[in-house]
Amino acid sequence: MMMKLPVRILLIILCAAMILILPFAVSSPNLLNDVKTELMNDGTDVIDFGRLLFSSAKAEEAEDENSLEVEEMIEGELSVSPEWALPLDFTPGQEPKEEAFGENTYEDDSIRVKLEEQSMEDGTKIFIAHVQIADPSQLRTGVAKPEKPSSTKTKTVKAMAKNYNAVIALSGDNYVDNPKKTTFEYRMTNKIRSSTNKLKDILIIDDQGDFHLFIKSEGIKEFPAELKKQGRKLVNAFTFGPALVKDGELLEIDDNYGYNPHGRDPRAAIGQTGPLSYVMVLVQTTDRDGKTGLSQGKLAELMYNLGCVQAFNLDGGNSAEMVFGQQIIKGMAYGDERTLSDIIYFATIQP
Repeated sequence: MMMKLPVRILLIILCAAMILILPFAVSSPNLLNDVKTELMNDGTDVIDFGRLLFSSAKAEEAEDENSLEVEEMIEGELSVSPEWALPLDFTPGQEPKEEAFGENTYEDDSIRVKLEEQSMEDGTKIFIAHVQIADPSQLRTGVAKPEKPSSTKTKTVKAMAKNYNAVIALSGDNYVDNPKKTTFEYRMTNKIRSSTNKLKDILIIDDQGDFHLFIKSEGIKEFPAELKKQGRKLVNAFTFGPALVKDGELLEIDDNYGYNPHGRDPRAAIGQTGPLSYVMVLVQTTDRDGKTGLSQGKLAELMYNLGCVQAFNLDGGNSAEMVFGQQIIKGMAYGDERTLSDIIYFATIQP
């Protein structure tokens, strides 16, 4: 049966409208490039790292060598025997199992780690380690001289990671570089220093593996007693910063904080995303001219968009280093390993 003329005209109009609308409905393959260009313009506007790191790439974007893709963390609960827990001292973790390492992953009954690498157009590289543990004792710190933590002795991150059987390790705050009377430092319940510094932020990690941040050290003197009332212990304390994310809120970076807050430098940071879930981040520079790296503000945005509830900046520059298995990732790709006083690391407790 022949279609009536008004109906045919209506169908022609609808087809024409769809042709006109189609280019606007299809995602642009340049979306990620636009966001990465925004990142390199180190201004004051907030960059949506969520778009940058967690965009679901379209087919045409996947073909773009500059597009960024982030794999999701391995799901599923971890379950271990209570007697596997490590003591809260400088006892090393269980030795990592060679067969538990995969391509940029580690998994056994007590811990999962997934490491991903992102490359920016300017040459900056960002290494993100997602970590899940079964027991709080697996989040640990190591020092160069455990029999005397207050010593000025230093070692490379690689050497300390090996000594403590770390599955993955990150440079700490290198407290030996700070004057003794200006920092509040605990390592594995050992009090190294107990001074406060009104210019610096402090990260506390308790025996449940939870992070607590203190801006400009406010409230830190009373906190150990408060923890004790809650039946908890202060295990580790770092004076460095700045704090990047606190109680789920992105923090504004103080212009006068220190450590070149607005410059593009190698960076190291750690954040808590949930109970016994964490991210470690290392930002690597690949040039000597200050054209690669991230500012503290951009690092804060990154940690926020990675889902951190609490996040803290650690020692950066040529101190920044991550060790995962046989991989040694330096903050300065062209530099030598620097010796430091301490590391923060995750261990396996599976015998």
